[in-house]
This record gives sequence, C-alpha cells and structure tokens, in this order.
Amino acid sequence: MATTIRAAGFAFAALVQAFAAPSFAANLEAGRYDALMLAVTPGHQVEGYYLEELGEGVSRRCTFYLQGPVTDGKPAPITTWRKQAFAGTLAASDYGVVLTVAQGRDHPGCLSVMAPQITSGLELGRIESKPWIGLVNVSADKAYLQKSAGAKATKRPYIVKNDVVGVLAYKDGWARVEYVNADDRSFTGWIRQDQYSRLTPPKH
Repeated sequence: MATTIRAAGFAFAALVQAFAAPSFAANLEAGRYDALMLAVTPGHQVEGYYLEELGEGVSRRCTFYLQGPVTDGKPAPITTWRKQAFAGTLAASDYGVVLTVAQGRDHPGCLSVMAPQITSGLELGRIESKPWIGLVNVSADKAYLQKSAGAKATKRPYIVKNDVVGVLAYKDGWARVEYVNADDRSFTGWIRQDQYSRLTPPKH
C-alpha cells in the first residue's frame, strides 16, 4: 500500500510540475510582452526594454535594457543593464517569453516592483507581435515623426527624450519607428539618426 501511495504521489508531483513549468517554444519573436518590448534584428540579435511601474502617478518604476544573440531552440544568453550589467537568459514559450536574470531585482527601482520569479524564470505573456528589427532610445528633446525619410521638419506627432521605440526600417540615415503610448495607441514615422541612439550594453 505504501508503495502505491508513494508512486501516486510522484505521479501527482510530476503532473503539477508539468503545468507549473513553462513550455519552451522554438523561436523568439518581436513584439510586446507584458512589461517587455522586444525586437529581433537582421543580425539575429534580440534587443529589449523592460518597463514596469507601480503606484498612482507612477511612484515606483523598474526599467532596464537587454541584448543578446538568438539561439534557435535554446534560451538566448543576454546582457541586461541600466547602471550595472547583469547576465541572464530569454526564452520563447507557448504564451510569450520567459525572462531569467538572477540579479534582475538589483537594477535601480526593481527590488520593490519586479516579481521575485525573475531569478528563476519570469513568464511574460504576449500582447501583440510587431515587425520590429531593433529598438532605439530617443536622444533629442523632441523628435517629430515625419511622413518620409528626408522630409523637411513639420509639426506632427512627436516623441521625446528617453522614449524607447521599435524600429521598422532604416534608410539613408533615418529610421522608421513605432511608438506605443500608455493607452496602447500606436504612432509611426521617420526620425533622423542624430535624434536617436542604438542600444549598447556597457563594456566590461
């Protein structure tokens, strides 16, 4: 009887583990995943920006960047950084992606905002797929989203310094970008290369 109970217990534990553990998919895809923006570059790199906020009026905020090579069928080894750089992995799952950074909560502002599961695998659900081939950080105080590359400056919807936007195309020193605001409204347009900077992890 004891053997039968023990065997049933192992079977139940295995069933619970199967449901609890994320199921990994083959490839990472660009898009929005809960608090994460993710791009996949033509050079087979992932670029990401994590932004999580808590509190009325945004009293607490956790942000950092990530980058690393895409490895088909395996979690991508990534570097995450804000003030300091911490290693981690990013893997595709059936429902989105799984982000693992052992020291993720050591990024500025993240200790009181980010779930402790980041140390062992934080699952982020897919909101929507996007054709982003990179992410850039807006460096200009204000960058108007022009209708075409090389267009003369006109007053149009604009993005501001430190906004992170998805890149749809590069052309002749310009980038066609997409900005998604807090209300999930999307704005696209072209900005000059002197109005943005690419994501670059700190050198060790």
